[in-house]
Amino acid sequence: MKQGELEWLNVKLFTTMKWSKYFKNTYEQKATMMVIGVLLLLFYRFMSNSLFSQMAQPPFLFTENEMVYRFLQSLNIPQFIAGNSFFSALVDLLLFLFPILFLLTRQLFYVRALTVLLLLYFFTFNMVTGHHYHGWIGAILITLPFWTKNEHRFDFLWRGVRYYWLMIFASAALWKIMRSSAFYEPQLSNILLAQQADLLLQHAANWRAEIIHYLIQNQSISHKIFLLNIMLQLSFFVGFFTTKFDRVLFGLTFIFVVSNYFVMGILSAELLVLNLVFLFPIETEFGEEKFL
Repeated sequence: MKQGELEWLNVKLFTTMKWSKYFKNTYEQKATMMVIGVLLLLFYRFMSNSLFSQMAQPPFLFTENEMVYRFLQSLNIPQFIAGNSFFSALVDLLLFLFPILFLLTRQLFYVRALTVLLLLYFFTFNMVTGHHYHGWIGAILITLPFWTKNEHRFDFLWRGVRYYWLMIFASAALWKIMRSSAFYEPQLSNILLAQQADLLLQHAANWRAEIIHYLIQNQSISHKIFLLNIMLQLSFFVGFFTTKFDRVLFGLTFIFVVSNYFVMGILSAELLVLNLVFLFPIETEFGEEKFL
């Protein structure tokens, strides 16, 4: 082997070892936090009486038009699990067991099986309730990078989840701007009037009802809050160009979720599991990568 080829090989081995060391350290941390996050979400669903075994064996499922829903219904899988007390309890047990086994063994089978069960739960729950709840998609997506232990594939999937989390906020802002609702002063007041009618009628003395009533009556103030919300969502565009503000975006997601609950009555806390992508800097063998 020539001297130049030997020097190139030594450099290649060194950079590979450095990347592998970083990958090993962060993979363990990410895997642990992912498992904890998924288990907390499952426990929340259990306390909300929303898991498979708590669906009370529904007599029918709502028919959906999307192809995936129709495909699952044609296979009779959601109907069978939700309508069978033994199998629904078994699947619930596996939902809790698979992440724990993955944490203890790091075997890819368990996290892949967990993703499949989470996805099945997502579709079944939506068919039972007759409504598309999007919050559970966070638990599904955060497991996907752990389907591989190859650092380059893992990094590719981790970045993909990060871009999806950014796009949720950025696209929401663009939707409001492109539809011109951002420039319509009564927009938020009208939304609150339509969505919070039950709260205003049945719990008029509630402190949240008083806030909603104030915002409906004061359109200029509610519109300013609406614009602040759009500006917050637009700020996530910076994440497509650099990672150095990820910790700031991490905090902004909590501000959005809390304010969205108090103003709109919408609880998006389940999506916060995707915040894991903001906690770890994206790095290469040459150091921290600030600009993607």
